[in-house]
Amino acid sequence: ASSPSTPPIPPPARLRRYVVVHGIMSNSRPVCAELLMRRRAVPQATSANPTEARRIMTLGLPFTTHHGGQILFSPGDGYMYFMMGDGGNVGDPWNFAQNKGTLLGKIIRIDVNNMPTGNSTPGWGNYGIPKDNPFSVDPKFAPEVFALGFKNPWRCSFDSGKPSYFFCADVGQSLYEEVSLVVKGGNYGWRVFEGDQSYPALSTPGGNTSADSINAISPVMGYAHNTVNNNVGSASIAGGYVYRSMTNPCLNGRYIYADLYAQSMWSGIEIPENSGVYNVTPFRFACSAASPIPCDVAAKSPLPSLGYIFSFGEDSAKDLYLLTSKGVYRVVDPNSCNYACPIKSSAEVGVPPSAASPSSAFNVQSSTLTTMLLVGVLLVLSSLGF
Repeated sequence: ASSPSTPPIPPPARLRRYVVVHGIMSNSRPVCAELLMRRRAVPQATSANPTEARRIMTLGLPFTTHHGGQILFSPGDGYMYFMMGDGGNVGDPWNFAQNKGTLLGKIIRIDVNNMPTGNSTPGWGNYGIPKDNPFSVDPKFAPEVFALGFKNPWRCSFDSGKPSYFFCADVGQSLYEEVSLVVKGGNYGWRVFEGDQSYPALSTPGGNTSADSINAISPVMGYAHNTVNNNVGSASIAGGYVYRSMTNPCLNGRYIYADLYAQSMWSGIEIPENSGVYNVTPFRFACSAASPIPCDVAAKSPLPSLGYIFSFGEDSAKDLYLLTSKGVYRVVDPNSCNYACPIKSSAEVGVPPSAASPSSAFNVQSSTLTTMLLVGVLLVLSSLGF
């Protein structure tokens, strides 16, 4: 992810731009690092020198799961947002998500462009603390915390049409997958709650947090495990984006999310506007006839087989992509699959955006509105290192 703002630097260095990357080291310590991308006679950076990397943050992790790890830069304030899971194990036994002094189970907000002289951040790395962070002057809180009470935030996004809207999907334990509209200083309840239900912790060596002691914010969207799979704990959410492209105009303004197991997708729209109340609609999906890659039919289902849905992506044209274990798919004009949308698409049928070449195609429909038609691009998981 690229920072939207670059700090003042000497003239010779203006040929570079900053890029932040995130990796998991072999000793289970997530590391954020900054690379300087060289930009000489071409308009875009083409290489990075690993010896010029600057470590931004290193964290210790208690277990091998629930690491989160997504990095975003806010289009509004320009700060870096770093999503961290609770560190793992069933039920967050050490209660990290509610522990005010740890960064686990939190959304972290830091300034990677401006650092205080003799950086005084508490040992995690090299960065500044935004002065308006909600707990920056509370000695009980880690000052990096923007919001807390998350189990494993699996894909967050800012609405490109309404940048103050910050959505985060959070993976549940055994009952409920949720999407929250995140606000500064918000507590989203885990492990006191799973969704709107009280969570009965199985083990509590890290102590308990009472429901009365927090003002937990409920999710605005989500789904119960038993609505997608009869096996307890067999669901896992993948958060998406508010669709802002006119390639499929009948999806415009709707937040799209899916289940890992690729048999369920939903769209949610805020009604009335600015109410925080979302009307959620499940939808069907199918392959486009123009797909360059054949789509297999899922066993015992009319839906195409996508394998697992790992994540979503959005390009500069606001087109939406799905990252799956069988390829990368793009939302395209629903008319390509004979799905009627009364609003004319801005895209030519079957033609991908200029930034990508097609290699697979796909389609979707809802009982109440036409939803998605997806076309994959020349990226497959093997080439992305998955």
